[in-house]
Amino acid sequence: MVGEEVSNNLKQPVVVESKAGASGGIAADYVAKSKPDGYTIFFGTNSTHAANQSLFKSLPYDYVKDFVPLAGVGEGPIVLVVNMQSPVRNVAELTALAKKQPGKLTYGWASSSTRMSMEMYNQLAGIKITDVPYKTNPQATTDLIGGQVDVMFADMNTALPLVKAGKLRALAVSGTKRVATISEVPTMKESGLTDFNLTWWVAGWAPAGTPKEVVTQLSSAINKSITSPKVLEFFKNIALEPMPMSSEELMKFQIAEHGKWARIISGAGIQPQ
Repeated sequence: MVGEEVSNNLKQPVVVESKAGASGGIAADYVAKSKPDGYTIFFGTNSTHAANQSLFKSLPYDYVKDFVPLAGVGEGPIVLVVNMQSPVRNVAELTALAKKQPGKLTYGWASSSTRMSMEMYNQLAGIKITDVPYKTNPQATTDLIGGQVDVMFADMNTALPLVKAGKLRALAVSGTKRVATISEVPTMKESGLTDFNLTWWVAGWAPAGTPKEVVTQLSSAINKSITSPKVLEFFKNIALEPMPMSSEELMKFQIAEHGKWARIISGAGIQPQ
């Protein structure tokens, strides 16, 4: 959706190519090694430019040295859910149950943001809910519905249809404000964890060495695209907020986010893979 708007703004065709693997690392490495002419850019996330640096022993790219920040794209919360058979109705009840049965409750995860949200909850609430890794979030939510795991933080794309269909119960969202489409669901802060704030985000980068005038042009095109009515409507449906940023602002933001994710990962005792 954003690619279409960037194409309209630049009057140039934009081809979106997905390169899966290594939590976005394969795509990041590909762009980092591409010709810095502005024709190959990278849309990455909090995984590629904040979490991977602490989750992997080594990466084929440097998230600062190998890229020039272009612009932010969007930022969104994650939702804490249980299945409908669970006796848990809110975060306080989940915390009490986890303290009563330390280590016995389990959570599913399939991305750095869904895993780190739960680990932040573990740390702030002083509890231990045991992780169960999955390849995808839909696989994890399927097992949550079936009772194979007890709870999880899920991305909105996956969880919202299941919450609205009455298959999952939403307890809280991870950001600083409620989500319009499920406005009755409180934030983690409103649920008593005042220091809780973790979101997933998307931003754009070019290979290091891209000319400054090209960076300026691409930054402008991306920032303009994410405020178009078409993109804003799309973002609203997946609970994503536009995140316009200059190149300089994105650099400061990604470094701060790297520090935050590193602290969560270290506090959880997670060893780099």
